[in-house]
Amino acid sequence: MKRSHADDMAVGQDSFLDTTANLVGVLIILVVVIGTKTKIDAVEYGKQQAAAEAESPVEIEAAQREANGLVNSLNQQAVRLAEYELELEYRKKERNLLLAQVSMAREAVQEKIDQLDSQKRAEVEQASRIRELESQVSEVEEQIGQADLDQRPTILLEHLPTPMARTVFTKEMHVQLKDGQVTVIPWDRLVQALKDQVPLAVRRNGSRPSIEETLGPVGGFLMHYRMIAVSGGYELERFELEATPTAPSEPLQLALSSSGRLRLELASRDPHETVVTVWVYPDSFEQFRALKSNIFDQGFLSAARPLPDTVRIGASPRGSRSSAQ
Repeated sequence: MKRSHADDMAVGQDSFLDTTANLVGVLIILVVVIGTKTKIDAVEYGKQQAAAEAESPVEIEAAQREANGLVNSLNQQAVRLAEYELELEYRKKERNLLLAQVSMAREAVQEKIDQLDSQKRAEVEQASRIRELESQVSEVEEQIGQADLDQRPTILLEHLPTPMARTVFTKEMHVQLKDGQVTVIPWDRLVQALKDQVPLAVRRNGSRPSIEETLGPVGGFLMHYRMIAVSGGYELERFELEATPTAPSEPLQLALSSSGRLRLELASRDPHETVVTVWVYPDSFEQFRALKSNIFDQGFLSAARPLPDTVRIGASPRGSRSSAQ
């Protein structure tokens, strides 16, 4: 039986529809597969993200612990460093104290050595003072001229109830008594100024056999000093003090008053450690007796250093110590 053209057309259409249906089915299957895969990937990604977010606090906490450990370590190191610095400072102070004790021990030994045969030195110094007084008496007699000895005023020597004169080995406070005026000598300041200036003077005059220079004024006094060359350097031979017009002098009565410089200076010192050395000139012997008596009433011993009018106050490393009474 022959098929008509219409039948062929119907068969072709069915074949096309089948093909189309198959393609649609394949596409649907592909869409389902792709959707499923996408959903699975999305779930997996969510799990990974959740896991990553769950691990972040742990890592942060670990990092924080490590940072805290470093901070604690740094704090401990700072504490140890402070302890080391404190220990070092303590050791320095301990060393300085030991050095001071050694210096004091050496001074004590030197004082003991100086005290050996002190009685003999006291006798020599007493004889020297007697000769000075005799010389001054002779000068006074020459000034008086031919006047009758019986008409001359009698000089009384006042005796204070003090022990035997002894050589001064403690601190000294120096006072000048001249023209009835009392002047506190800044002795320690002058000596310190000398110590400060000597190295400079040596550097300037290092090739000379002797050095003679002047420093000051300090507290109203100039210091004239002389140094001589010895093997290995220079040593002090002698220094002399010269009062300037600006030296703070006071009449004896004012000096001993509550507002006087001498009284204030004495108030700042310990009478058990300090001896007052008075450099007295012939015109002020009478005032010296009153000064000595007042100083004694305040608990201080005094040492007299009589000087002729033309002689300056001075000292030498080879000179004698003051003798206190």
